[in-house]
Amino acid sequence: MRHSRPFRLTLLLLTSLLVLAGVGPYFVQADFAQSALVAQLQRDSHRTLSASRTRVVLLPRPALLLQDVSLTDPDKPAVFAQAQQMRIQLSIWPLLSHGRFEVHRVEFKKPVVNIEHRPDGTYNFDDLLAQPNQVGNGLRFNLDRVIFRNADLRYRDNSLNESFRVAGLDLYMDNLGDPKTGSLYLEGELQIGTQQTPQWRGKITANAAMRYHAQERRLLVADLKTTITQRGDSSPALKLADVSITGVGNLVYGWQPLRLTGGDLHLSASGKRAEQNWNTSLDLPEIKIVGDVLSLNRLALQVDMRSPGNKLSARMQVPTLSGQQGGLLRANAARIDFNMSSPGQKIAANFASPLEIQDGTLYRLPDYVLNGSYSNSALPRGDIKLESRGHAMLDLRSETMSLSSQGQLDREQMSAALTVNDFVTPEYHFNIDVNKLDLTPYLPAVTDGAKQIDQGRDIDFAWLERARAQGQVRVNELVLKNLHIDDLSMNFAAHEGKLTLDPLAATIYEGRLQGRMEVDASAPEPQIRIQQRLSDTNINTLLTDVLDTSRFEGRGQVDLDIAAQGSSLADLRRTATGNAHLQLKQGAIRGIDVEALLRNTSKQLALLGTEVTQPADQDAKTRFTQLQASLKLKDGVARNDDLAVATGVVKLTGAGDIDLGIGVIDYQMKAVTNSRVPELAGLAGLSLPISLSGGLASPEYHVDYSALKNQWLARQKAADEKAAAEHAAQLKAQAAADAARRKNPGKPTPSPTPAPATARKH
Repeated sequence: MRHSRPFRLTLLLLTSLLVLAGVGPYFVQADFAQSALVAQLQRDSHRTLSASRTRVVLLPRPALLLQDVSLTDPDKPAVFAQAQQMRIQLSIWPLLSHGRFEVHRVEFKKPVVNIEHRPDGTYNFDDLLAQPNQVGNGLRFNLDRVIFRNADLRYRDNSLNESFRVAGLDLYMDNLGDPKTGSLYLEGELQIGTQQTPQWRGKITANAAMRYHAQERRLLVADLKTTITQRGDSSPALKLADVSITGVGNLVYGWQPLRLTGGDLHLSASGKRAEQNWNTSLDLPEIKIVGDVLSLNRLALQVDMRSPGNKLSARMQVPTLSGQQGGLLRANAARIDFNMSSPGQKIAANFASPLEIQDGTLYRLPDYVLNGSYSNSALPRGDIKLESRGHAMLDLRSETMSLSSQGQLDREQMSAALTVNDFVTPEYHFNIDVNKLDLTPYLPAVTDGAKQIDQGRDIDFAWLERARAQGQVRVNELVLKNLHIDDLSMNFAAHEGKLTLDPLAATIYEGRLQGRMEVDASAPEPQIRIQQRLSDTNINTLLTDVLDTSRFEGRGQVDLDIAAQGSSLADLRRTATGNAHLQLKQGAIRGIDVEALLRNTSKQLALLGTEVTQPADQDAKTRFTQLQASLKLKDGVARNDDLAVATGVVKLTGAGDIDLGIGVIDYQMKAVTNSRVPELAGLAGLSLPISLSGGLASPEYHVDYSALKNQWLARQKAADEKAAAEHAAQLKAQAAADAARRKNPGKPTPSPTPAPATARKH
């Protein structure tokens, strides 16, 4: 070989021919191949293929190189796919033996593919996978490798009205004809939403074993492992962050057309939405598709959510879910376990119901049976039970949920309707009607005489910070120990940290309550305002519950317009400001009998001391026919200046202060008798000062007898002085008459008027 010149020349010639065969076609236009390919596609799929240049390559395998390729939709000018370059590698043996073009491998560089899922379940590429009319030396496909480099895959689902895109996609499907070594790998950026303004972006990677059985026309994607991780921020509407999705399983596809026909899949996802941390898992251990019928067996879904104020957990188990693909899926039996907790309270619910799923986003429970419970830290002695039937709907696309039910709450009849909009910042609309709710068995147990309410304990207004709710609540009878509230109804509205109950009406304290109530928790200190009118009210029960005093009896009307701020009952009492007006009829003031005091005083006027102080006698009463009083509250202190009490025998007036913050009273009254009562005639025109002071629950009263005695003595002194003056005037007149007679002895002189007798001798 080193010395044979002919051999070297032959080798050089063969090498040159091989190089020319392999490289030469790159520079030679191959219009005949392009024309054949265009004609074949037009005949088989009614699509138009165009390319700026087509080249033929012989080495290392025969191939066609197409530049600036585009492929239209069937019988339409719209572009289905386009690529900067397309390499079609042909099988050698069919080409040499039969002169037939058989596509073995396809490689695309910077392709753009527009895939559309139609409402009828078909795809816009189904015709490309259909069996071609293989006659003569037409184009045939026996793919072993498909490669997409830096692809842009655009997908639109018209049934869901959603758009997806995978940009910068690198896709490798290799050894497709080998049932043992086929593989799939892809990597790219998944985008959800429009191409111009995607709502969400994430990196997607996947790998799997590919097993294609030509005779069965079946493609198996085995040991699939897919991961999707979020990139950047989502749109403000989605508010998603740190999303991660993984999927593992085995998928079976039919060929011509390409359709999923079975398999198993497990999906898990985690991420944040606003301030919520979500974890979700979906198990589909058995997927079956026969024709257009989809069956999902032993489906299990688990959802967990945590936020600063709430924790939610839901689990759904479905034995069999089946129906038309892209249509309605139905399960005859499904079970959903739901638990939600927030500071101080917990809701648990178990649903058993048929299940309907439409388009993968609309869920219905058309006839559920619900067993649930509600617990609250303010009701520590058990859970309130709920049993009901109804229907529910969950729409993931519009983020709405609705529920309507009839049943029993704590073994009493109830009905409820609930709608929730927006799952990030939920907005609730509800209508609840309960026959009777007795909370007594659930309230804290206390011993007799123990203080039942901790005045200094903070009231939890934290739930109002994010609450958005509006609705109506009606309770025919609400029981709280000895307190019975009947016909309770309210319009409830909560928004931006503010709660409004307007109107708020009930039968309470044996009277009718009508008015409104506001709570503003958005301020640094929670603020409360109450505007109410209580008509025909039992005032004793009212004052016992509100002011912790039982000083008054009677029925009448109470008008309140009071505002306060603070986070505890003690703060609210200390800061209360506003006005109150009280009108009572046919009642009594407990702890003192003013009429009896005056009768005893009238009998012992001369023996009266200076002042007497003694505790209130709860059995003593001052009965009245009418009582009126107005209160002006400022910083927890109530001031009254216009007390007017009429008893028929005694008239009481008064003024003073009630400090609600520390629970003390400082009040002064004056008692004036009716002069027409014979046994009290001696006190006519006099007033008896009485003062109340000390603790609001049991004050002491002070009767100022010395002041009454001083009034009586002053009155007697004035009477004596008047009598003495009249007697002196009479003596003076008599002396004048005597002087006149002496001066004129013959003239008659009028007799002087005799002086009146002294009222009382000392």
